[in-house]
Amino acid sequence: MSEDTVHKFKDVHLLRDFIAKNEFVAISFSSWEGIQYMYMNSTFTKLSKKHPNIKFIQIVEGEEENIFYEYNVTRIPTFRFLYDGDVVSEYTNANPKLVTKKVQAFNELTNIKIHKCKDEQSLNELFTNNDFLVVNFGSKKSKQSIPISSTFAELSRNHSKVKFIYIDKDEMPETFDKSGVWKIPTFMFLCDLDDIRMYDDISSDDLIKKVEEFSEQAEAVSEQVEAVSEQAEADQAK
Repeated sequence: MSEDTVHKFKDVHLLRDFIAKNEFVAISFSSWEGIQYMYMNSTFTKLSKKHPNIKFIQIVEGEEENIFYEYNVTRIPTFRFLYDGDVVSEYTNANPKLVTKKVQAFNELTNIKIHKCKDEQSLNELFTNNDFLVVNFGSKKSKQSIPISSTFAELSRNHSKVKFIYIDKDEMPETFDKSGVWKIPTFMFLCDLDDIRMYDDISSDDLIKKVEEFSEQAEAVSEQVEAVSEQAEADQAK
């Protein structure tokens, strides 16, 4: 592994361990053959120095074929952006300007607030301590989840009154069954036991709209609670 800002791996197990230990990872599956790839690799290195919150990895064609096979990479170059081991976006193009924009957008996600539950205890704690929740029932193995997972991550940054939760089918399959979730991804909106809404086959635009409406509802309830609390304090001061 290199000591600079771009990490290189030839062993798939070491790569997995590295990804597991870092929240935000950008991977370049590329080549050194051709001027366009050399320039793209140089751009990737420059970006790694500008965005220290992201761990940058380069996998080179011909040197790490087992990694290409393991990660089902069929096009060069391919760029994958992972949060906590999950692919949130993918890009296949050698355009340095567009890759730069993708990295910049990914860097903005470094303050996302998604709670990843891997057991029922952590899930119950979130349910107990929060009133407005949106749950993303997804799977790391589902490519259909990638585009909308990026939208979900972005929404978590912008709506502080709502708790965003991710549950993976391979980690909590019984929760999927108990919740009646049969499609991936499925989104569940909860504000109390009498108001539970579930959506599958939902587009990113529709998810944005529904979360914004849900967030407005959460803001209104929060303002009502604050008003009651302020009134109670004023009454006590009399």
